[in-house]
Order: sequence, then C-alpha cells, then structure tokens
Amino acid sequence: MKNIPLLVHIEGQDSKVNTDWLAIMATLKKRGLEKDELEVVYFELSAGMRVTTRGLSLAKASPVDPLKGLLYEPKFSARDYAGMLTA
Repeated sequence: MKNIPLLVHIEGQDSKVNTDWLAIMATLKKRGLEKDELEVVYFELSAGMRVTTRGLSLAKASPVDPLKGLLYEPKFSARDYAGMLTA
C-alpha cells in the first residue's frame, strides 16, 4: 500500500484535517481494524470513495483543490488557435 494524502473529518467536530494514509492506518489499527479490513478501506479510498469507520470520515485529498469562485481560463497553443480559425 502506497502512502496517499487524505482529508479526515473526526465525527463530532466541525474541522477537517489533512493527513496521510500511514498515519490513519496506525490510528485504525489501534481502534481494532484487522489487516484485511485496512486493505478494503485503502482500496476504497484509492478508488475515490469516501469511507466512514471508527469515528472517522476519510476521503482521498485531491492534489490541487480549485479555489472556489475563480474561473479557469483555458490556454491554447498556436496550433490549436490556427485549427480553430480554419474550422
């Protein structure tokens, strides 16, 4: 299992925490998850699913979160622009 960035919400609290799989795996082991259960959680997170277990809500953190309210302006190469003019 590779280390992946995670966004964690602890049930009963309003804040979310950025952490990684290795730290959460150690916490889940202390809370009683067996190896096969940890693998299921890891594969679900790797697939992009949200997982809730042992008082934690886990989600794979995206490497670049877009800023809310900003518009994305696509960049075109000169070749793309020339192709648009002839189409």
